Amino acid sequence: MLSAKKIIRLIPIICSMGFVQSVTAQINSPFSRYGLGNEIQISQNATSQAMGGFTAAYTASMNGSFGQSINFNNPASFGTIYMTTFDLGVNFTNTKLKQESTNKQEKSNYLIPNYLVIGVPLSKEKKMGMAFGLRPLTQVNYSINELKLVSSTGDTLYNNYVGSGGLNQVFLGLGKSWKNISVGFSTGVNFGRKKIQNIKSLDYNSDSTYLYQTMASTNTVYGGVFLNLGILGETTLKSKTHAKTTDKTEYSLSYGATATLDQNMSAKQDVLRTTGIFTSTTENAIDTAYYGKELPGKIKMPALITTGIALHKKEISNRGTYDQWVIGIQYDKSAWKDKYSNYGTTDPLSNAWMMRVGVQFCPNPFDYENYFSTVTYRAGYYTGKDYINFDNKGLTVSAFTLGMGLPIRKYRSYDYQFTVLNLALQMGQRGSSVNDFKESFIQFTLGYSLSDIWFNKRKYD
Repeated sequence: MLSAKKIIRLIPIICSMGFVQSVTAQINSPFSRYGLGNEIQISQNATSQAMGGFTAAYTASMNGSFGQSINFNNPASFGTIYMTTFDLGVNFTNTKLKQESTNKQEKSNYLIPNYLVIGVPLSKEKKMGMAFGLRPLTQVNYSINELKLVSSTGDTLYNNYVGSGGLNQVFLGLGKSWKNISVGFSTGVNFGRKKIQNIKSLDYNSDSTYLYQTMASTNTVYGGVFLNLGILGETTLKSKTHAKTTDKTEYSLSYGATATLDQNMSAKQDVLRTTGIFTSTTENAIDTAYYGKELPGKIKMPALITTGIALHKKEISNRGTYDQWVIGIQYDKSAWKDKYSNYGTTDPLSNAWMMRVGVQFCPNPFDYENYFSTVTYRAGYYTGKDYINFDNKGLTVSAFTLGMGLPIRKYRSYDYQFTVLNLALQMGQRGSSVNDFKESFIQFTLGYSLSDIWFNKRKYD
C-alpha cells in the first residue's frame, strides 16, 4: 500500500506525463471552431484560478510562509522569487453543451496539462528572478453531425464538421524588484495548429449510392514571438506594532498591470477540396478539385491588457511574513473583433472583457499544532464577454471559484524544502438566454508546487 509520502512524490511525475501525451477523452465544443479555439478557462496558476483568475496584483507575500507559487501571468512578480520553485498543474473538466431549441445535450470529460513552470532567483541581493515554462492557451476539438433536408430534391444532406488543434506557449521571463515596485517582461513563442474539415454526403436516397462524399479541409500551422510586460507595486496604508512583541501588522494596497502586445504570427496552410470515401479511420480521395500546400500567410492576435488592485492584511514577525487576508479585483480586455485576422479574413468574434474578484484567507501558518490554521482558503468570481460570438448575439461567461493551498508537512524539520498542493474548482456557464447553445462547465485543477533553496555558496567546507 502506498504511503502518503510516496503518493506526494508521484504527483509531479503523473502530472508531467500529461505534457508528453495528453490524457484525452471526448472533447466536443463547437464554439472552438472560431478564432483560435476555446480559451483554457483561466490559464493561470491554481492559486489564481481559485481566486477567480486574479493575477495582476498578486504579490509574493500572498503565497504565505510555506514556499511559493509562480505568478507567470505577471512577469513583474519574478523579481520576488526567493526560492527555486517547480510548479505544475493539470485540469479535469466536465462540460455539458445544450441546445435550447431541441433540448438536446451532450457531455464531455477530459484531462489536460495546465502549466509547467520553473522559477529561479538570480540575485536575492538585487531582487532579480527568472521563470520559464510551457502552457496551453486554447483548444480546438469538436465533431458535429448535421442533417438537412434539400426541399428541391427530397434528399437529406449529411454534414460532418470536425476540428482539432490549439494554441500553446513556451515562455521565458525576467523580473526586477525594488522596495515598493517591480517590473518585468516575458517573451517566447506562441505556436499551434488548427485543422477544420467538413464532409458532405447524401443519405436516404436511392441515387445516393452513386455519389461520392465531398471533403473541404483546411489545416493551418502557425507560430510567432510574443512580448508580455508587467508592473507590480505595493504601498502601506496603515501599520501597527504590537505592544508586547516586535510583531507588526500592516494594511497594504497592491496594484499591478500587464500588457501582452499585438502579435503577428507566421502561418502555413494546406487546403484540400476533394471527393471520395471518408470515414473516421480512412480517407480515400478519388477526385481532387483543389490542393494548396504550405500556403504562406499571417494570423494576427490582439493585445491583452489586465489591471488590478488588492487590499491585504500582512502579519510580520521574526518567524516570517504572510498575508492573513486578501481582497482583489481585476479587469481584462482584448479587442478580438477589431484586431484578429486569419489570412486576411475574420471570424464572428467580440471584443472580450472580464471582471474578476478574488479573496484569500490564511488563519495562521505558524500555528503548527492546528493544521487547518496553516491552510490557505480561496474563493472568487468572474464574469464578462467571451471573444467568440458565433451567433452574433454575444457569448457571456461567468463562474464561481473555490480552492485551498494545502502545505505538506516536512519530513525533516531542518531542511528548506516546501511542498504545497493547490486545489481549485470552477463552476460556470458560457451563453445566456439569448443564445440557442449554452455550455456549462465544472473544472478541477490540481497544482503542485515544490520550492527549495538551491545554488547557495558554501560558507564552510
